[in-house]
Amino acid sequence: MSQAEDDDQTGVDRQERICRKIAERRGFVINPAHVFVDNSRSAWSRKRKRPGWDRLLVDARDRSFRHIVAYHPDRLMRQPRDLEELLQVSDDHAITLHGEANRRDLSGPDDRFILRIEVAHACRSSDDTSRRLKSAMQDHAREGKPQGGVRRFGYAKGGMTIIEDEAEIVREVFDRT
Repeated sequence: MSQAEDDDQTGVDRQERICRKIAERRGFVINPAHVFVDNSRSAWSRKRKRPGWDRLLVDARDRSFRHIVAYHPDRLMRQPRDLEELLQVSDDHAITLHGEANRRDLSGPDDRFILRIEVAHACRSSDDTSRRLKSAMQDHAREGKPQGGVRRFGYAKGGMTIIEDEAEIVREVFDRT
């Protein structure tokens, strides 16, 4: 499943609903233990742990299932090494990946080739987004603008307009120290 902002489960719930419909159309019975969700965990980040992804690989190695249903491959993996790890597991266990718009036989050379292109494209897209965001954050820092995150007490959303009632409390706190 995809990531969502903190407690926002909307996108993940929508994707799970779609995946369940795909499984139903294909006649798959879903074991609740085999619903893997990594909410708020990017498939692109190399450093972030994804417990759901890790469990999926372990269960696939244990031959717990032969089919993986994901909204789209880029919701599952955005790093080529993740795909290669899944393909390696599939070499031994003949796994098929099903998505909303496609079906990929992980043992078939043509489907493996297409998946490698899709994952490389997803990785590149995430790299580009990261580069643009870093550049925008550097611009904001140079201009003295806030970098995002939660609203600072004493300032309106956007961080440049003072909320006088809150600012008075901040001034009082600093006057006491």
